[in-house]
Amino acid sequence: MFEPWQISSFYINTKLQVPKLWNLSRKHVRIKILDGRFVKLNKFRSRFNSRKLQDYCVTFSPLHVYFSVLDWLFPERVGKKYKGNYAVPFGSGEYVIDIDAYIAHRWHKHHNYSRVLKVCPLCLEIAKELTIEACLALEWYYSDIHIVFSGRSGFHIHTLDFAPKDWTRINYDDLIKSHEVARFKFSKAITLQAYCFDRHHFILSVDPMRIITVPNTLNAETGLKCIYIGTRKNLEFRTVENILWQARALKERYGYPELTIRAMN
Repeated sequence: MFEPWQISSFYINTKLQVPKLWNLSRKHVRIKILDGRFVKLNKFRSRFNSRKLQDYCVTFSPLHVYFSVLDWLFPERVGKKYKGNYAVPFGSGEYVIDIDAYIAHRWHKHHNYSRVLKVCPLCLEIAKELTIEACLALEWYYSDIHIVFSGRSGFHIHTLDFAPKDWTRINYDDLIKSHEVARFKFSKAITLQAYCFDRHHFILSVDPMRIITVPNTLNAETGLKCIYIGTRKNLEFRTVENILWQARALKERYGYPELTIRAMN
């Protein structure tokens, strides 16, 4: 496991650039610190930009950095004390599918990219195939679709032009419920076209209150960056070797071995 000074050093020496596709100032931001607890950063500062988020990452040395899938009018008011319905602008909030290799139940012999990081390139190959299949299904309905490498063994698909009104009648007295109903109906439609869910991942995609890893932040459990890939076509042209090479951030004591995925097969 990496030391706090290594994590802080990464954020000190690497400029955090969250793609402008995401309006960070409207996001509810949380971090997971080394003892496993979650810290709500909007409690200290309601509006964020990349520079301020980087400063907090230097201070806290987080394992993971997350933001909400919804864009909030008042991100600082998200929590148990507030129901938050009035804080969610109508129609805002992306739809996210989290793709992991084990969804496919495809047996293969694991080959760790590193002795400590335990990232299997073959798992990532399977996840890449599932992600492309899911994107093809999503593209029947939406066009503003972007992919992020999770920093371990999968990908996050962000559908930024998703709107609840496309799938349900909006209840202005309970906008959160409207988001949930719309996401449930859309997720059911996607399951008919692509194999991208198990029960756990289906529930995550339906939940409008979920959080997701901030692109270009560090997964401090693996030492890899959660890098922004781009569109489906960008992913198709990228190899797993190239993705892992670009994602390298923290070098543990055994170093990074050469990638020989073709030989593994």
